[in-house]
Amino acid sequence: MSARRTVLLTGASGVVGRSVLCENARDGEGPRVIAASHSAPVPEATGPTVRCDMTADRFGLDADSYAALAGEVDVVIHSAGLTEWGLPAERYEPINIEGTRRVIDFARQAGATVHFMSTAFVAALAETAPVELCADNVCRNYIRSKQRAEQLLRDSGVPHTVFRPTNLIGDSSTGWTSQGQIVQLMSDWLGRGRAPFIPAHPGIRMDFVPQDLLSRAVLGAIELGDDQGEFWVTYGPEAMDIETCLELLVKHAAERGRTLSLPPVVNADELDPDAIASTAPMTRSYLSVLRDVSEVTRCSGGVLPTSMPELRERYGIRHVDDTAAYLTSLEYAAAHLG
Repeated sequence: MSARRTVLLTGASGVVGRSVLCENARDGEGPRVIAASHSAPVPEATGPTVRCDMTADRFGLDADSYAALAGEVDVVIHSAGLTEWGLPAERYEPINIEGTRRVIDFARQAGATVHFMSTAFVAALAETAPVELCADNVCRNYIRSKQRAEQLLRDSGVPHTVFRPTNLIGDSSTGWTSQGQIVQLMSDWLGRGRAPFIPAHPGIRMDFVPQDLLSRAVLGAIELGDDQGEFWVTYGPEAMDIETCLELLVKHAAERGRTLSLPPVVNADELDPDAIASTAPMTRSYLSVLRDVSEVTRCSGGVLPTSMPELRERYGIRHVDDTAAYLTSLEYAAAHLG
Protein backbone atom coordinates (compact mmCIF):
# COMPACT_ATOMS: atom_id res chain seq x y z
CA MET A 1 0.00 0.00 0.00
CA SER A 2 1.22 3.48 -0.82
CA ALA A 3 1.87 6.20 1.77
CA ARG A 4 -1.28 7.90 3.00
CA ARG A 5 -2.25 10.78 0.77
CA THR A 6 -4.20 13.98 1.36
CA VAL A 7 -7.07 14.43 -1.08
CA LEU A 8 -9.01 17.56 -1.94
CA LEU A 9 -12.52 16.43 -2.85
CA THR A 10 -14.41 19.07 -4.84
CA GLY A 11 -18.17 18.79 -4.95
CA ALA A 12 -18.08 17.00 -1.59
CA SER A 13 -21.75 17.77 -0.91
CA GLY A 14 -22.91 16.16 -4.16
CA VAL A 15 -24.02 12.61 -4.86
CA VAL A 16 -20.57 11.41 -5.94
CA GLY A 17 -18.73 13.38 -3.27
CA ARG A 18 -20.81 12.05 -0.40
CA SER A 19 -20.54 8.51 -1.74
CA VAL A 20 -16.74 8.82 -1.90
CA LEU A 21 -16.69 10.00 1.71
CA CYS A 22 -18.84 7.06 2.81
CA GLU A 23 -16.68 4.53 1.01
CA ASN A 24 -13.50 6.06 2.38
CA ALA A 25 -14.89 5.89 5.92
CA ARG A 26 -15.80 2.22 5.43
CA ASP A 27 -12.28 1.46 4.30
CA GLY A 28 -10.78 2.94 7.45
CA GLU A 29 -7.30 3.10 5.91
CA GLY A 30 -8.04 5.37 2.99
CA PRO A 31 -6.59 8.79 2.27
CA ARG A 32 -7.11 11.86 4.40
CA VAL A 33 -9.87 13.79 2.65
CA ILE A 34 -10.43 17.55 2.76
CA ALA A 35 -14.07 18.00 1.78
CA ALA A 36 -14.58 21.08 -0.40
CA SER A 37 -18.09 22.44 -0.84
CA HIS A 38 -19.46 25.78 -2.01
CA SER A 39 -22.14 26.18 0.64
CA ALA A 40 -24.05 22.93 1.28
CA PRO A 41 -23.23 20.87 4.38
CA VAL A 42 -21.30 17.63 4.05
CA PRO A 43 -22.64 15.27 6.73
CA GLU A 44 -20.30 12.41 5.80
CA ALA A 45 -17.11 14.45 6.23
CA THR A 46 -15.00 13.11 9.09
CA GLY A 47 -11.95 15.24 8.36
CA PRO A 48 -11.34 18.88 7.53
CA THR A 49 -13.73 20.85 5.34
CA VAL A 50 -13.15 23.97 3.27
CA ARG A 51 -15.52 26.34 1.51
CA CYS A 52 -14.51 26.54 -2.15
CA ASP A 53 -16.16 28.40 -5.00
CA MET A 54 -15.08 26.67 -8.19
CA THR A 55 -16.25 29.63 -10.28
CA ALA A 56 -13.86 32.05 -8.55
CA ASP A 57 -10.11 32.55 -8.81
CA ARG A 58 -8.21 30.59 -6.14
CA PHE A 59 -11.55 28.87 -5.38
CA GLY A 60 -12.61 32.07 -3.62
CA LEU A 61 -9.83 31.72 -1.02
CA ASP A 62 -7.35 34.38 -0.05
CA ALA A 63 -3.80 33.91 -1.32
CA ASP A 64 -2.41 32.54 1.95
CA SER A 65 -5.24 30.04 2.47
CA TYR A 66 -4.97 28.87 -1.14
CA ALA A 67 -1.20 28.38 -0.83
CA ALA A 68 -1.62 26.51 2.46
CA LEU A 69 -4.22 24.22 0.92
CA ALA A 70 -1.97 23.51 -2.07
CA GLY A 71 0.83 22.69 0.34
CA GLU A 72 -1.28 19.96 1.96
CA VAL A 73 -2.83 18.26 -1.06
CA ASP A 74 -1.37 15.36 -3.06
CA VAL A 75 -4.49 14.37 -5.02
CA VAL A 76 -7.65 16.08 -6.26
CA ILE A 77 -10.91 14.24 -6.86
CA HIS A 78 -12.75 16.73 -9.03
CA SER A 79 -16.45 15.95 -8.82
CA ALA A 80 -17.83 19.49 -8.58
CA GLY A 81 -19.97 20.45 -11.53
CA LEU A 82 -23.34 21.43 -12.90
CA THR A 83 -25.08 18.17 -13.83
CA GLU A 84 -28.58 19.40 -14.63
CA TRP A 85 -29.55 18.76 -18.24
CA GLY A 86 -31.28 21.08 -20.68
CA LEU A 87 -29.56 24.35 -19.83
CA PRO A 88 -27.99 26.82 -22.29
CA ALA A 89 -24.34 26.08 -23.04
CA GLU A 90 -23.14 29.21 -21.25
CA ARG A 91 -24.58 27.99 -17.95
CA TYR A 92 -22.07 25.13 -17.83
CA GLU A 93 -19.05 27.30 -18.65
CA PRO A 94 -18.24 28.81 -15.21
CA ILE A 95 -18.03 25.57 -13.23
CA ASN A 96 -17.74 22.62 -15.61
CA ILE A 97 -15.13 24.21 -17.86
CA GLU A 98 -13.53 27.16 -16.06
CA GLY A 99 -13.83 25.29 -12.75
CA THR A 100 -11.78 22.47 -14.25
CA ARG A 101 -9.24 25.00 -15.50
CA ARG A 102 -8.90 26.28 -11.91
CA VAL A 103 -8.46 22.72 -10.63
CA ILE A 104 -5.64 22.27 -13.16
CA ASP A 105 -3.96 25.46 -11.91
CA PHE A 106 -4.30 24.27 -8.32
CA ALA A 107 -2.94 20.80 -9.16
CA ARG A 108 0.11 22.36 -10.82
CA GLN A 109 0.86 24.41 -7.71
CA ALA A 110 0.23 21.45 -5.41
CA GLY A 111 2.04 18.92 -7.58
CA ALA A 112 -1.12 16.85 -7.38
CA THR A 113 -2.78 14.21 -9.53
CA VAL A 114 -6.36 14.92 -10.64
CA HIS A 115 -9.08 12.28 -10.83
CA PHE A 116 -11.86 13.82 -12.90
CA MET A 117 -15.51 12.76 -12.81
CA SER A 118 -16.80 13.06 -16.37
CA THR A 119 -19.71 11.20 -17.99
CA ALA A 120 -20.02 8.12 -20.19
CA PHE A 121 -22.31 10.19 -22.40
CA VAL A 122 -19.24 11.79 -24.04
CA ALA A 123 -19.26 8.69 -26.26
CA ALA A 124 -22.24 10.22 -28.08
CA LEU A 125 -20.11 13.17 -29.23
CA ALA A 126 -17.04 11.17 -30.21
CA GLU A 127 -15.80 11.46 -33.77
CA THR A 128 -16.42 7.73 -34.11
CA ALA A 129 -20.07 7.96 -33.03
CA PRO A 130 -22.15 5.98 -35.56
CA VAL A 131 -24.99 8.53 -35.52
CA GLU A 132 -24.82 12.28 -34.91
CA LEU A 133 -26.52 13.52 -31.75
CA CYS A 134 -29.34 15.97 -32.44
CA ALA A 135 -28.49 19.59 -31.79
CA ASP A 136 -31.47 20.03 -29.47
CA ASN A 137 -30.89 16.87 -27.40
CA VAL A 138 -31.48 17.78 -23.74
CA CYS A 139 -28.11 16.29 -22.71
CA ARG A 140 -25.97 17.81 -25.44
CA ASN A 141 -24.74 21.01 -23.77
CA TYR A 142 -23.94 19.16 -20.56
CA ILE A 143 -22.03 16.46 -22.45
CA ARG A 144 -20.13 19.06 -24.45
CA SER A 145 -19.02 20.81 -21.25
CA LYS A 146 -17.61 17.56 -19.88
CA GLN A 147 -15.93 16.83 -23.20
CA ARG A 148 -14.25 20.24 -23.14
CA ALA A 149 -13.15 19.76 -19.54
CA GLU A 150 -11.54 16.44 -20.47
CA GLN A 151 -9.68 18.18 -23.28
CA LEU A 152 -8.38 20.83 -20.89
CA LEU A 153 -6.91 18.09 -18.73
CA ARG A 154 -5.35 16.32 -21.71
CA ASP A 155 -3.76 19.55 -22.90
CA SER A 156 -2.56 20.59 -19.44
CA GLY A 157 0.14 18.00 -18.91
CA VAL A 158 -1.11 17.55 -15.33
CA PRO A 159 -1.14 13.87 -14.31
CA HIS A 160 -4.76 12.78 -14.27
CA THR A 161 -7.32 10.07 -14.78
CA VAL A 162 -10.83 10.40 -16.19
CA PHE A 163 -13.74 8.39 -14.83
CA ARG A 164 -16.82 8.28 -17.05
CA PRO A 165 -19.81 6.94 -15.14
CA THR A 166 -23.18 6.27 -16.69
CA ASN A 167 -26.34 7.28 -14.80
CA LEU A 168 -25.81 6.43 -11.14
CA ILE A 169 -28.18 4.64 -8.79
CA GLY A 170 -27.93 4.14 -5.04
CA ASP A 171 -25.48 2.04 -3.07
CA SER A 172 -25.39 -1.54 -4.36
CA SER A 173 -26.04 -3.04 -0.90
CA THR A 174 -28.43 -0.55 0.70
CA GLY A 175 -29.76 1.62 -2.12
CA TRP A 176 -28.65 4.72 -0.19
CA THR A 177 -28.03 7.91 -2.09
CA SER A 178 -27.82 11.44 -0.74
CA GLN A 179 -30.47 12.62 -3.19
CA GLY A 180 -32.61 11.30 -6.00
CA GLN A 181 -31.31 11.66 -9.52
CA ILE A 182 -32.72 11.09 -12.98
CA VAL A 183 -32.99 7.29 -12.72
CA GLN A 184 -34.96 7.49 -9.48
CA LEU A 185 -37.20 10.28 -10.78
CA MET A 186 -37.94 8.56 -14.08
CA SER A 187 -38.46 5.18 -12.42
CA ASP A 188 -40.92 6.60 -9.93
CA TRP A 189 -42.88 8.25 -12.73
CA LEU A 190 -42.92 5.09 -14.83
CA GLY A 191 -43.77 2.97 -11.80
CA ARG A 192 -46.88 5.00 -11.16
CA GLY A 193 -48.20 4.17 -14.61
CA ARG A 194 -47.87 7.71 -15.91
CA ALA A 195 -46.23 6.87 -19.24
CA PRO A 196 -48.57 6.34 -22.21
CA PHE A 197 -45.63 4.75 -24.07
CA ILE A 198 -41.84 4.44 -23.87
CA PRO A 199 -39.86 6.09 -26.69
CA ALA A 200 -36.67 4.08 -27.17
CA HIS A 201 -34.29 3.06 -29.91
CA PRO A 202 -34.14 -0.67 -30.68
CA GLY A 203 -31.41 -2.64 -28.93
CA ILE A 204 -30.29 -0.01 -26.43
CA ARG A 205 -29.22 -1.01 -22.92
CA MET A 206 -30.45 0.55 -19.68
CA ASP A 207 -27.06 1.12 -18.11
CA PHE A 208 -27.28 2.13 -14.43
CA VAL A 209 -24.27 1.79 -12.10
CA PRO A 210 -24.38 1.82 -8.28
CA GLN A 211 -22.60 4.89 -6.93
CA ASP A 212 -20.33 2.87 -4.62
CA LEU A 213 -18.70 1.12 -7.59
CA LEU A 214 -17.56 4.48 -8.93
CA SER A 215 -16.33 5.58 -5.50
CA ARG A 216 -14.41 2.36 -4.94
CA ALA A 217 -12.75 2.67 -8.34
CA VAL A 218 -11.58 6.22 -7.67
CA LEU A 219 -10.28 5.34 -4.22
CA GLY A 220 -8.54 2.32 -5.74
CA ALA A 221 -6.77 4.57 -8.24
CA ILE A 222 -5.56 6.76 -5.39
CA GLU A 223 -4.37 3.78 -3.36
CA LEU A 224 -2.32 2.46 -6.29
CA GLY A 225 -1.00 5.92 -7.14
CA ASP A 226 -2.43 5.82 -10.66
CA ASP A 227 -1.98 9.09 -12.51
CA GLN A 228 -3.22 8.22 -15.98
CA GLY A 229 -6.06 6.33 -17.61
CA GLU A 230 -9.62 6.73 -18.87
CA PHE A 231 -12.24 4.48 -17.31
CA TRP A 232 -15.81 3.91 -18.49
CA VAL A 233 -17.78 3.13 -15.32
CA THR A 234 -20.62 1.32 -17.05
CA TYR A 235 -21.98 -2.19 -17.46
CA GLY A 236 -21.75 -2.03 -21.24
CA PRO A 237 -22.97 -5.30 -22.78
CA GLU A 238 -23.80 -6.64 -19.29
CA ALA A 239 -26.43 -3.93 -18.78
CA MET A 240 -30.10 -4.89 -18.74
CA ASP A 241 -32.28 -4.33 -21.78
CA ILE A 242 -35.36 -2.13 -21.66
CA GLU A 243 -37.76 -5.06 -21.34
CA THR A 244 -35.95 -6.30 -18.23
CA CYS A 245 -35.98 -2.79 -16.77
CA LEU A 246 -39.75 -2.52 -17.23
CA GLU A 247 -40.30 -5.98 -15.74
CA LEU A 248 -38.39 -4.88 -12.64
CA LEU A 249 -40.62 -1.83 -12.34
CA VAL A 250 -43.66 -4.10 -12.50
CA LYS A 251 -42.14 -6.32 -9.79
CA HIS A 252 -41.35 -3.31 -7.60
CA ALA A 253 -44.89 -1.96 -8.00
CA ALA A 254 -46.35 -5.35 -7.05
CA GLU A 255 -44.22 -5.46 -3.91
CA ARG A 256 -45.81 -2.15 -2.94
CA GLY A 257 -49.32 -3.39 -3.61
CA ARG A 258 -49.78 -1.78 -7.01
CA THR A 259 -50.58 -3.35 -10.35
CA LEU A 260 -48.54 -1.78 -13.12
CA SER A 261 -49.47 -2.39 -16.73
CA LEU A 262 -46.46 -2.17 -19.00
CA PRO A 263 -46.69 0.69 -21.49
CA PRO A 264 -45.76 -0.11 -25.09
CA VAL A 265 -42.19 0.52 -26.20
CA VAL A 266 -42.18 2.66 -29.36
CA ASN A 267 -39.26 3.04 -31.76
CA ALA A 268 -38.11 6.62 -31.13
CA ASP A 269 -36.97 6.99 -34.75
CA GLU A 270 -40.45 6.19 -36.05
CA LEU A 271 -42.36 8.24 -33.50
CA ASP A 272 -44.74 10.91 -34.75
CA PRO A 273 -43.46 14.20 -33.24
CA ASP A 274 -47.01 15.05 -32.22
CA ALA A 275 -47.18 11.93 -30.08
CA ILE A 276 -45.04 13.66 -27.43
CA ALA A 277 -45.95 17.28 -28.21
CA SER A 278 -49.66 16.63 -27.68
CA THR A 279 -49.29 15.27 -24.13
CA ALA A 280 -49.66 17.19 -20.88
CA PRO A 281 -46.62 19.33 -19.89
CA MET A 282 -45.14 16.98 -17.28
CA THR A 283 -45.70 13.91 -19.45
CA ARG A 284 -44.16 15.74 -22.40
CA SER A 285 -41.10 16.59 -20.31
CA TYR A 286 -40.55 13.02 -19.10
CA LEU A 287 -41.13 11.45 -22.51
CA SER A 288 -38.72 13.93 -24.10
CA VAL A 289 -36.02 13.01 -21.60
CA LEU A 290 -36.58 9.30 -22.21
CA ARG A 291 -36.29 9.84 -25.95
CA ASP A 292 -33.18 12.01 -25.69
CA VAL A 293 -31.33 9.71 -23.28
CA SER A 294 -32.16 6.79 -25.56
CA GLU A 295 -30.70 8.82 -28.43
CA VAL A 296 -27.49 9.39 -26.47
CA THR A 297 -27.13 5.63 -26.02
CA ARG A 298 -27.96 5.00 -29.68
CA CYS A 299 -25.28 7.54 -30.71
CA SER A 300 -22.86 5.70 -28.44
CA GLY A 301 -23.43 2.52 -30.42
CA GLY A 302 -26.47 1.26 -28.51
CA VAL A 303 -24.21 -0.13 -25.79
CA LEU A 304 -21.98 2.21 -23.80
CA PRO A 305 -18.21 1.57 -23.79
CA THR A 306 -17.14 -0.15 -20.58
CA SER A 307 -14.01 -0.59 -18.47
CA MET A 308 -15.80 -2.74 -15.87
CA PRO A 309 -13.63 -5.85 -16.39
CA GLU A 310 -10.49 -3.75 -15.90
CA LEU A 311 -11.95 -1.98 -12.87
CA ARG A 312 -12.78 -5.32 -11.28
CA GLU A 313 -9.32 -6.71 -11.87
CA ARG A 314 -7.25 -3.61 -11.07
CA TYR A 315 -9.23 -2.07 -8.22
CA GLY A 316 -11.03 -5.08 -6.84
CA ILE A 317 -14.47 -3.76 -7.74
CA ARG A 318 -16.85 -6.54 -6.84
CA HIS A 319 -19.30 -8.08 -9.27
CA VAL A 320 -22.73 -6.56 -8.68
CA ASP A 321 -25.79 -7.70 -10.60
CA ASP A 322 -27.31 -4.56 -12.07
CA THR A 323 -30.89 -5.84 -11.81
CA ALA A 324 -30.54 -6.56 -8.09
CA ALA A 325 -28.88 -3.19 -7.49
CA TYR A 326 -31.63 -1.42 -9.44
CA LEU A 327 -34.36 -3.05 -7.33
CA THR A 328 -32.51 -2.14 -4.14
CA SER A 329 -32.22 1.45 -5.35
CA LEU A 330 -35.95 1.55 -6.15
CA GLU A 331 -36.79 0.25 -2.68
CA TYR A 332 -34.61 2.86 -0.98
CA ALA A 333 -36.03 5.67 -3.11
CA ALA A 334 -39.60 4.63 -2.36
CA ALA A 335 -38.92 4.58 1.38
CA HIS A 336 -36.73 7.66 1.70
CA LEU A 337 -36.92 9.90 -1.36
CA GLY A 338 -40.65 9.93 -2.12
